[in-house]
Amino acid sequence: MMSPVHPSPRRRNGLTLVEMLLAMSITAMVGAGIATMMNVLGRDVGLQYEARAVLIRTNSAQARFSAYVAPARCILDAGDDRLVLWLEDSRESTTVHASEIRWIHHDPETDQVLVDFVAFPDTWSEAAKSLADTEYRSTASWEAVRLTFANLGLIATAPLMDEVAALKFSTPGAIENDPRLIQADLQLVTSDGDVAAQVCDSIRVLRLPVN
Repeated sequence: MMSPVHPSPRRRNGLTLVEMLLAMSITAMVGAGIATMMNVLGRDVGLQYEARAVLIRTNSAQARFSAYVAPARCILDAGDDRLVLWLEDSRESTTVHASEIRWIHHDPETDQVLVDFVAFPDTWSEAAKSLADTEYRSTASWEAVRLTFANLGLIATAPLMDEVAALKFSTPGAIENDPRLIQADLQLVTSDGDVAAQVCDSIRVLRLPVN
């Protein structure tokens, strides 16, 4: 007796159209998810790098600012955009001489914070330098003093901070008759726009001129 012949199941080759579309949709969603994740991670890394760079720049600005403020004898003048310090009493006269002054100000054209000071030529004798190093009363107009020496070609300039879009000085302690604390509010230039920063320090030992 012959056994019945059963037809063998048809072997499927490849995917159906629905399966193909479904696979393509899944692949597209996975790709979009990966792209979004990579974009977020890249943005987070960029933000972390920018924040770290701002922190490093702020710390550098603080160190440079303190190098002038901490050892200074007193503040001669302070305004929103300027700070004038009696840095030292190199003449040991307890009075202010031109070469002992430091003018700190912001240059909006170069986005720099600059320090101006009187610098006599090396070719001058000590007697000539001493004669030109004018003594001033504490009530002098310090900007007029700076302009006088600038017109004589005797002002030198050194950079204190770079890439600073704006600067504002304040002396919070002056309200309490303690004019030692100096604060500088900065706008640092970054690739994502200006970022606010602040540096401050105080004069360690306040020593006012006698006149």
